[in-house]
Parts: sequence; structure tokens; C-alpha cells
Amino acid sequence: MHLHTDHAATIVVVRGQLTLTTAPQWLGEQVVTTSVLLMEGQAQCAETGGWISLRARMPSENQTVAGKRRAPAWRGFLQRLLLAVGAWRRHLPGLG
Repeated sequence: MHLHTDHAATIVVVRGQLTLTTAPQWLGEQVVTTSVLLMEGQAQCAETGGWISLRARMPSENQTVAGKRRAPAWRGFLQRLLLAVGAWRRHLPGLG
């Protein structure tokens, strides 16, 4: 089975065994994937988003837990900048 995951999504094996093949990534001029055998009760967190492959080694059940999406770093900077400009304008005569 192929599954598209977000960054930091977690695959949890509820029952059975799965072989998880990570999303392809470039390493130099080569595409590289990693395969991991997951036993019942084990979990694997996706370091990057993308298409992964799950292959059952026996009747299995898995659960995917969505990763938390982080706001881009520039968003926090922009919010702080706008707050600072607003505070600065209130202190200037004729602009507040």
C-alpha cells in the first residue's frame, strides 16, 4: 500500500508486522529510500512528507497519526514586527 504522509506523521503498528519504506529523497545524484521492519506496538515518525510504502508481513493493522504542522518561522517574525511598528506609531505625535 502506498500512502502520502505529512512531515512528522507517525505510523503505529497496532497488530502484526509491517515493512515501511520511506519517501524517496535525493542524496547527491541518487534517489535513496530506507526500509524499516516494524513489529506490533512499534512506531515510526516521518522525517519528511511524501509517499511511503507499507507492506504487511502477516495480517496487520496500522494507525497513522497526523503530525503537527508548524507555522513558518517568518510568520512569527512578521507578527512581532507589526506589533513593534504599531507600538512605535502610538508614541509619535500626529501618527497615533
